[in-house]
Order: sequence, then structure tokens, then C-alpha cells
Amino acid sequence: MNLIEDVQAVQFSFFEKPPASSMSKAFVYVNAENHFQVVKHGDRLTRSELRAGKYTKVYTINMATLNFHYEKEVPSADRGRQFLVDLSIDYKVVDPISVIQQEAGEIVHFLRKKLPYWLEEITIDYPISDAKRVKQHIEGFHEYSSMVAGLKEVGVKVTDINVLVKQSVNDQLHDTEFRRIDQDYELEGYRNEKHYHLHQHKLDQKRTGARVLAGEIQASIEAGDFLSAILIAEENKEALQIVKSRILHEEAFRRVVQDQAKRHILNPVIDMIEAKEQLAKIQAYFPYEQTVENKDDLSDRPKKIYQINQAKGE
Repeated sequence: MNLIEDVQAVQFSFFEKPPASSMSKAFVYVNAENHFQVVKHGDRLTRSELRAGKYTKVYTINMATLNFHYEKEVPSADRGRQFLVDLSIDYKVVDPISVIQQEAGEIVHFLRKKLPYWLEEITIDYPISDAKRVKQHIEGFHEYSSMVAGLKEVGVKVTDINVLVKQSVNDQLHDTEFRRIDQDYELEGYRNEKHYHLHQHKLDQKRTGARVLAGEIQASIEAGDFLSAILIAEENKEALQIVKSRILHEEAFRRVVQDQAKRHILNPVIDMIEAKEQLAKIQAYFPYEQTVENKDDLSDRPKKIYQINQAKGE
């Protein structure tokens, strides 16, 4: 919007009063000697003042608070990355004469020309992650900028600045893609962790079941109940294979121990005490094994063996 709304030649009239100013409109009268007279805040010149001043022109100046909106991407301290600055500037004329003398009626052109340089002077010192500090800088220090100083020289004051600073569109897309990758990584890690815990839970259950199964099988084998051991293990191929192998080993070991013990007992030089010890060993190894015939008394067996050995030795 043009700050100088109108320029007209002054025409004196005995019948019409000069126009009255308002809070949003001022009149600036100028004569041939470039003497200026400002009329504002609802005042007006009298006919005599108009004649005495010999004014030839009258400027109509917009004194209302105006707004200029500017949105553009500007560089940051990070190479290739930019801030998106959305800027709203409120300004008004405080010196109408300077506006006329400096021909600053088209102030918007001045703002569009100066703003990119003024903003870049600020943003170029901040990394892309410091958008908040850029905003504070622009809002807090606009009074000391070269742009604001230039406006003052032409009679215009900046009354307020509101600014929104964020990453440029490309940088937002860039960070969105990075965030998506991070989310995928987090989800994959979560899935792996859940899978691991589920696997560990199943493994723990399997181990607990295996311990119970092994305990039952071991108890059956130690009791000599090989059939029960096989029945317990038959639903588990690995356990069944182990049980069968264990039974074969137990049988082989039992035969070896029995053969060695019996050969030792039947030795002519053995006495009754040693015979009892050998039978006790067999019973300790194989508590389920009946080492003598049912009709014999177990306690008499060593004595009989001893008597046999003594007879053979006569």
C-alpha cells in the first residue's frame, strides 16, 4: 500500500474550508520554497493560514498502522539447509515530511528489497536446529537492524514484528524421512526383543518340562523300572533315544559289576566279611536287583559262599 495516497494542487476558496485530517490520515502542505506544514489528528488549516502559507500542493498521507507479510526460505549455518521464515511486520508513518522528501510512498518495495539481506544476516549464524533462537533474535533485536534504521530515515517506524521460523519444506521432508527410518529401526528392535523374550519363555518352559521329564526318567531307571522310563520318554524322540542308551549302559554296567563281584566272592581266599561287602556293593549299585534266589535267605548267602570256598580249599 502506498503511504502517499494522493497529491493535489491547493485551490483557495472563500466558501469551502480546507479538509480536516483524522487519526488515520494527515495532510502535508508545501509551497514553492519547499516549506512544509503537517496537519493531523483531526486538525485542519484555516483559510487565512492557507493563504498566508502560499501552499501550492497538498499530500494525503496514510497514518494508519499497516502490515507487511513476507515468507521466504533463507540459509542457515548448515550447508544446504534453510529456514522457512514467515514474517509479519506492523509499521506506520511517524514523520510525514520525511516520507515526502525521501519519496518513500512505495515503502513495500523498500521492504521487499531489504528484508532478504536483513534476515540472512541473522539466520546465517544459526544451525538448522536453532529455529527457536532465530525467532527470538528477529523479534527481540529488530530495532537495531539496518532495515529498521533505513525505515526510520524515511519517516516510518516498525511497531511490531511477529515471526514464525521453521525448517524449509525440503528439510522437513528430509527430517521426516530420517524419522521414518528411526521408527522402522525402533519397531524392528521391538519386534526382535519381543521375539527374543518369547523364544526365551518357550525355551524356559521346554527346559522346565525337560527337567521334570528327566527327573521322572532318572527315578524310574534308578528304581529299575525301565518300562516306566520308556513310557515316560516315548513322546519325545530325543528323550527316548537317551533312555534306551542309558538302559543299555546300565545293563552292561550291571553285568560287568555282577560278574566281577561274583568272581571275587567265589575266590577260594575270600572270607565271609569280604563276601558281605561284595554283596552290599551289588545292592548299592542295583537296589532293585535280587542278588539271590527267592527261596534263599539273603543274610545266609555270604555264609554259604564262604563254606563252599572253604570246602574247595580243603
